[in-house]
Amino acid sequence: MAKERINRPKQQKQPLKSVLIKVFNKLTYFFLALSIVFVIYLIDRSKLLEPHISWEIDGELTTQAYKYDDLIKPLLKNKYLLNLNQIKSKVSENPWVLNVETQRIFWNRIKVSIIKHDIAMRWGSQGYISSQGILFKPNLTINSNAPIGLVSEARVKNFYYDFTQYQSILDPIKISTFERNSIDELTLENNIKVILGHQKQNERLEIFVRSFEKLKKYKKIRTRGIFDMRYPNGFALSYSPL
Repeated sequence: MAKERINRPKQQKQPLKSVLIKVFNKLTYFFLALSIVFVIYLIDRSKLLEPHISWEIDGELTTQAYKYDDLIKPLLKNKYLLNLNQIKSKVSENPWVLNVETQRIFWNRIKVSIIKHDIAMRWGSQGYISSQGILFKPNLTINSNAPIGLVSEARVKNFYYDFTQYQSILDPIKISTFERNSIDELTLENNIKVILGHQKQNERLEIFVRSFEKLKKYKKIRTRGIFDMRYPNGFALSYSPL
């Protein structure tokens, strides 16, 4: 039996000229794109190499970090070798900085994360005490309604701890000034003064709270009262001048 021969249609070859035109067009687009990239590189290659710092302050990304930019600007001259430890050390020189971490994203891209001190107390007019009991003294101070703390620099840590204890006992009455010399003295938000002495301060302050609750109905006491709590069986009450 004779086999039937199947003739498949031959694929028509594209004319050489058409193929060459397509290749030429593709090469044209390629070299055009390459030329654009090369021109951009020639014109703005300095920006392509420019170091880039991303700032994260108190957990939020920001571009408003001019004071920190100025600190590290001398360290960015070498575009090919950004030293993370040097940048971290330099940023830490800012008195507002509690902690700083650096992370390399790319060879010329760095992320700097900063945690700043908060203000828990004003240290007179010279600085601030943070909620961690750390004294910091920036060159420029800012307006703050935080309580005033008057104590020597060497005693700040324990001083702040005692302040939190006193404030907890007094709540909701707020302390406006806490002074520690040889004894502890408090001035409260309503201008009442409480003298606690140098021992049993928490116990004495609790006695004050109970006593003041009974006496605060008298205007003279609740606005000008001076409570000296250093007596073993009570306290002395006097009044600040008008």
